[in-house]
Amino acid sequence: MKRLTPLLLLLPVLASAQDRGAAAFNKACAQCHQARTPTEKQPVGPLGVRKPVGPYMDQVLDKKTLAEVQTWVRSPHRINPKTDCDTRLLPPDELDALTSYLSTVVVAPPPSRRMMLRKQMTEQVAARKARDKAEAEAKAKSQPKNQGKQ
Repeated sequence: MKRLTPLLLLLPVLASAQDRGAAAFNKACAQCHQARTPTEKQPVGPLGVRKPVGPYMDQVLDKKTLAEVQTWVRSPHRINPKTDCDTRLLPPDELDALTSYLSTVVVAPPPSRRMMLRKQMTEQVAARKARDKAEAEAKAKSQPKNQGKQ
């Protein structure tokens, strides 16, 4: 219990940091970006599916480091003068909260139970096919080649 006490005391602080990061993302980035690439098909509304203008942030962080993202957010027009990215609404003190939020949100969610079972089934079928093929080859090698000939 003594070990858990400091962690329990930190939970509200961590939650508020996550909330500050989410608020910073919604304020400065969410107009054009989504944090994660959607894993499911988006529902179609009366105007169709609205895709974000900018890239999904998980795809950006696959190619860039958090330091490069911070540099971009500080001054996107210095890096690419033709960009439409406008981060002026983000105060400089919220930059760390934004990057910590992105580092936690962008982590891929664990696969669903259905997807895990499907993967296991596929692996088992592949293993069974490989085993059957090896047994057939072993059986073919063990049979004499000159059956019925003298």
